[in-house]
Amino acid sequence: MTTTTPLIGRSPIGNQLAALTVRNLRTSARVPQLLMFSLTMPMAMLVLFSQVFRSVAAGPGFPAGVSYIDFLTPAMLAVSTVMAGTNAGVSAAIDHTNGLHDRFAALPMRAALPGAARTLNEAVFTLARAALLGIAAVILGFDFHGTAVDAVAAVIVLVVLAGAMSALFGLIGDRLCRPDVVQFAGMMVMMPLMFVSSAFAPIETMPGWMQAMATVNPVAHATDALRGHVLGTATVGDDVAALVAAIGLWALVTAVPVLARLIRPARGR
Repeated sequence: MTTTTPLIGRSPIGNQLAALTVRNLRTSARVPQLLMFSLTMPMAMLVLFSQVFRSVAAGPGFPAGVSYIDFLTPAMLAVSTVMAGTNAGVSAAIDHTNGLHDRFAALPMRAALPGAARTLNEAVFTLARAALLGIAAVILGFDFHGTAVDAVAAVIVLVVLAGAMSALFGLIGDRLCRPDVVQFAGMMVMMPLMFVSSAFAPIETMPGWMQAMATVNPVAHATDALRGHVLGTATVGDDVAALVAAIGLWALVTAVPVLARLIRPARGR
């Protein structure tokens, strides 16, 4: 008696998504060097930035009574999530170069599932990075001033931001299809998201045009919300702004392939 393994496309959507997510996690685990750098780089940046830029705490506009490590740690949570988002773009590009994307397209499977699996993969690693970053921050003197509710809300904001970044860089990977090019393009997108925000210095100290850009930057809103939960000063408005900005970017990125498919037939008529 012989048995055959069913095609992934013949399974329910939940099983398909689970299989793709496990595949992504296994792929990440097979490159331990990359995994190590992905998880430890934010810790190294936290140590470096907390020492180099700590004089910012003595400048005008810095919140009174707040240590720089408490100010910086939530920012590094947001920034490391953006940096890790480039991994989703590179992963998408690799799927194109090795023919796996074409294989997925030939299967009776929803086109959105590979992207959803990448997002779940990034969510798992986001939580792992957050845990390691928190340990490093405590060693440097970090103190969490919020409540258990603040901690849960901060995790939600962080995971939603990770989903938005995964979708954004995944789209870049699907469009450029070359891992080396995606890395350079990812840097071009990542830098303004990271630095046109309140991550390393108060927005009020920036030029007016940069402050205007920060108002639509999901990383800026996520940083403010995370910092508020860390300091115990978060408001519902902070969370709403962070979630709306991240979900808005996520929805916009998700709509791009749909619009592209609608435009192509129209051009062919």
